[in-house]
Amino acid sequence: MKPDVEIHRGQLFGIAYRMLGSVADAEDIVQDAFLRWETYPDWAQVESPKAWLVTAVTRLCIDMLRSARHLREQYVGIYLPEPLVEGPGNTPDREAALSDSLSTAFLLMLETLSPAERAVFLLREGFGYDYDEIAQTVGKSAANCRQIVTRSKERLADRRTRFLAAPSDSESLVKTFFAASATGDVSQILATLATNATMYSDGGGRVKAAGRPIIGADNIARFLVGIRRFGTMPTDVRFARVNGTAGALIFEDGRLTQTASFEIRDGRIEAISIMRNPDKLIHLADLDRAPDDIG
Repeated sequence: MKPDVEIHRGQLFGIAYRMLGSVADAEDIVQDAFLRWETYPDWAQVESPKAWLVTAVTRLCIDMLRSARHLREQYVGIYLPEPLVEGPGNTPDREAALSDSLSTAFLLMLETLSPAERAVFLLREGFGYDYDEIAQTVGKSAANCRQIVTRSKERLADRRTRFLAAPSDSESLVKTFFAASATGDVSQILATLATNATMYSDGGGRVKAAGRPIIGADNIARFLVGIRRFGTMPTDVRFARVNGTAGALIFEDGRLTQTASFEIRDGRIEAISIMRNPDKLIHLADLDRAPDDIG
């Protein structure tokens, strides 16, 4: 009788989601790996079913990323990964996958690497696999994998300080930010933002969103005050943990229309990532009543 591998679903989903930045694709990849395991004829010779599944998931992700590269290049506006929300509406698999390395900044950082580099870097830095294990998983030598990690760290050195998860007490800062934005209080908005803060917004060409990052606290404040004049500031905002950091869910007429995640350091917001693309919010449809109102 084959060993039960369901206990590995959480970590497999965690690897696939970090590789792909898509909840639906990650779930499909994991399911595909499980189906391959169920039909694998020589399972009795497999020393570690978990290692077998990690290899299957990683290689499937690399193949998917290579085939989807042109779609990423043609994406309209700013590309952000699908938000992963921690809350009562989540499955245990998604809860198990939440950690610091889920921050939007970390996932965007991975986007700058090739699919194979991303796999090696993620397995080493995100999951702590040793180089021999990684080598077997990606089909490279341990020395090559070590070089990939070293080069990736050098390339990403300036970005790595940006993907720390927000502290647990950051909910009050997020509440202050939304309250100030709703009233148009520029001084209070600025008080929540780091001087070099950046705001990203992903509409995917489906809905309105800023086509480029908004850089600098002053520019973000002016943008927020500007959209308030047009009556487009959200009124139904609920606190949540989004991609392992402080975040919020924004509703209109009871329907989730946006998510926001915040990267916070030294009591100030350094980055805001807003997801407005409805195609990337479909998996959150069951969260329409779960989180607490923060407004």
